[in-house]
Amino acid sequence: MTLVKNKWFVISSGTAPIYSDANFNSRCLSEAVRGESCEILDVEKNWLYIKCEDNYKGWINKFYGFQSQEKNEFQYIIAFPNEFGFFSPKYPFGAKINHDFSGSIKNGKNFKYKHILKLLKNLLGIPYRWGGKTSLGFDCSGLVQSVLKVHGLKVPRDSNEQWKFFELYKIQLSESKVGDLHFFGKGGKIAHVGFSIGGHGIIHSQGYVKQQSLDEKSPYFNKNLLDIYLCSASVSRKFNL
Repeated sequence: MTLVKNKWFVISSGTAPIYSDANFNSRCLSEAVRGESCEILDVEKNWLYIKCEDNYKGWINKFYGFQSQEKNEFQYIIAFPNEFGFFSPKYPFGAKINHDFSGSIKNGKNFKYKHILKLLKNLLGIPYRWGGKTSLGFDCSGLVQSVLKVHGLKVPRDSNEQWKFFELYKIQLSESKVGDLHFFGKGGKIAHVGFSIGGHGIIHSQGYVKQQSLDEKSPYFNKNLLDIYLCSASVSRKFNL
């Protein structure tokens, strides 16, 4: 193990892929987001073995940011499109920045969870990307984690771990309110997750971020999704919102 002089690696690009090994041909596990402070655990030439803020570990190339002895103390986070109606690749959804940029909200501000639907609707149409956590592309659990994080709510990275996190707050599908979570899979194994928009409605990332429904009478009905529905969980009860 190489001696680590600087404890933190701060992301300076819009997003930064995290790999299973110290090379670009290995599997992409997740990604870090602009402004995120990742703990450096090891160094191998131009690669750093890091632990992200969500405790995900993997290898990242040094050119995605800079090493520091201090964590990045950001003041704002990108939550909405800019004045032109889109998210900048340089400052994607979830980016942590130190100046008031169009679409940003102040860090630590009580951003009420009741406004989550407005936030989610601005993300509709964003493409699916394996490991994605920003407006450049989301996977299903990345969408959930990143949206909750903007509200100051921290949850695990992967959908199966997210279910374990919310398991004690299981609710019936018909009980779900806007901002609750629906979980999907086969054989009892969680493999997909999305946000309830009230009752049977859902916004999730599958191909792209889309609005659908688990109600066969709805024009947005997705039978394939209903066939693998497993359970729902209350976010508001878990976090006492």
